[in-house]
Amino acid sequence: MPGRLADRTAIVTGAAQGIGYAIGERLAEAGAAVVVADVQAGGAEEAAAELAGVDACPGTLAVECDVTSRADTRRLAERTVEAFGGIDVLVNNAGVATHGDFLDLDPEDWDRIIDVNLTGVYNCSAAVVPEMVDGDGGAVVNVSSMAGRNVSYHAAANYTASKWGVIGLTKHMAWDLGEHGVRVTAVCPGSTLTPLTEQSTEPAERAATSRKIPLDRWADPGDIADGVLYLASDAADYVTGTVLEIDGGKQLGVRNEI
Repeated sequence: MPGRLADRTAIVTGAAQGIGYAIGERLAEAGAAVVVADVQAGGAEEAAAELAGVDACPGTLAVECDVTSRADTRRLAERTVEAFGGIDVLVNNAGVATHGDFLDLDPEDWDRIIDVNLTGVYNCSAAVVPEMVDGDGGAVVNVSSMAGRNVSYHAAANYTASKWGVIGLTKHMAWDLGEHGVRVTAVCPGSTLTPLTEQSTEPAERAATSRKIPLDRWADPGDIADGVLYLASDAADYVTGTVLEIDGGKQLGVRNEI
């Protein structure tokens, strides 16, 4: 979708690597100026420098940002407006996970996951959306998970709860903000082969997962980025409150092997 986001400015949180980086790259290719927000300052700088090399991208900015900090998220919005004059797109992608059974869940881990995955979406949105309302509107795309549609088979209950919460927050934001010209949607990635996933799983595990997916493969980060680009662009200008599942059909159930 070249040119779809020309003259737009997009913030992507958790954009130093993985799905977040792929989203930033896709938005840059569509002509947006991209703000790379990440708690990893060095990673954000490297990612912004790489995205600056995308031909269609008019500019990038790296901002160190802990989404659990309201001071950080306010500074993120302020620096973006100072650099580019406004904010048109916000992608709330930053997220973390823990693993284990509910009976073993540490209360501190519960708080941390909810703080990053759910409250972080609120913090960034609360800082950025007023800028959109004061401008020409905008689009917020929240990255939930297929765990927000059922449960996480790999992460813990805190992760599942946080991602269900992101969907609920998305729906209510869409209800409240439509009259202000701000669209709010979400994507739910399924099994996605990021560099971290590839390092932490064995080929046999990945092959077993692929057999459970009707399209017979894991998602590439670019597959998730394509969905985000659509929802962020004018191609979706009558779409709000929608949750886009990007999982290769895995939620349909496990195929019977004959």
